[in-house]
Amino acid sequence: MGDFQGGWSTNGDQRLRVKVRQMIRRVSPQDLISTARHSQDFRNSRAEYISIRIRILAYLFAALALLWIPIDFVLMPEMHFEAVLGLRLGFSTLLILLGTWSRQCNRLRAARARVALFLFIPGLFYFGSHQVLGGLPSNGVLIGYSFLPFLMVALLAVVPLTLLEGIFLITLSISFFIVTNWRAGSLFTLATMSDFWLLSLLALIALWVEMTQLHMLMRLYREATRDALTGLVNRRVLYTWLDQEVNNRTDKEGHISVLLFDLDLFKRINDTYGHLAGDAVLQTFARVLQTVLPPGSLVGRYGGEEFLAILPSTDREAARQAAESVREACHGASVRHPDNDDVIHFTTSTGVAERRVDETAGTLLGRVDQGLYEAKESGRDLVAVAK
Repeated sequence: MGDFQGGWSTNGDQRLRVKVRQMIRRVSPQDLISTARHSQDFRNSRAEYISIRIRILAYLFAALALLWIPIDFVLMPEMHFEAVLGLRLGFSTLLILLGTWSRQCNRLRAARARVALFLFIPGLFYFGSHQVLGGLPSNGVLIGYSFLPFLMVALLAVVPLTLLEGIFLITLSISFFIVTNWRAGSLFTLATMSDFWLLSLLALIALWVEMTQLHMLMRLYREATRDALTGLVNRRVLYTWLDQEVNNRTDKEGHISVLLFDLDLFKRINDTYGHLAGDAVLQTFARVLQTVLPPGSLVGRYGGEEFLAILPSTDREAARQAAESVREACHGASVRHPDNDDVIHFTTSTGVAERRVDETAGTLLGRVDQGLYEAKESGRDLVAVAK
């Protein structure tokens, strides 16, 4: 329990503030390669962002596909028109259905499925149309159908994707180009090889733009959602995530509990040692929470010296034990004054509440706040389970 120690000074605290801000703004290469280190709240926000863009693109492509019908009617031989018309109507219908898919728009897995379907549907249309029109000259009506793989790869640049996500989706798009030309017997022709080279170049550009978008989105998100002092998420993120968890799960999908912490007599610490010392205590307590609470918990600064932890799939007893672990860890934590060797100790009072059937996020927060009040009224440095 003695690992949570730290010193503070005016210059040291200012340097620490700068480091925290840099940490919030910095995006490591690993963040751009995969989602392994992305927080749950960022995953949900990015998923919603992607879903909205794919929905708009799906409706736009469905409309443009229908508007192309008169061009086919004028330029295409009659023997091919009806078959291509059926493909085009099916293409538009599937895209409209994709656009109307509104469930779980804030889930990353569903967002990935939307992007994959957005590429798969045009890929099927590209393959089918070339089977119908394969006998036509490539410089004739097929020109309007041959650029579809290039367009789909280029459009991937409008969504923020990790490197691994982008490689998978680009591979999906290019595979339709390869299979279509292989079926046509033109895969190893000079024209196809030239198109493949151009498509690969476009794919590299799309990957770079996708990760650039992700980098910018992550920086903006972290600056808007993180507490600059502790690096934890802020109150808005906590409430949004709790509300989503409550609304997206049924009563049979498991437990969800919340812990509300309050540093005891924190005003006395500020008055005795100064506000910079108080900031150091807040930072140390934030590290205690991140270290002691179970993996998968979302921890944030709720306001002032209050911190909230959301524990998915955790019942009331397990949440109480987690709160006790934090309380005991605080007994071994301290902040050391570098000038006079004073050691600042602190304790915490905690309210615990498990969500009831049909309970809203607001009601749950009200109950855990009442539990915290009972802990403080009973003498502080206690854990109280809300009734």
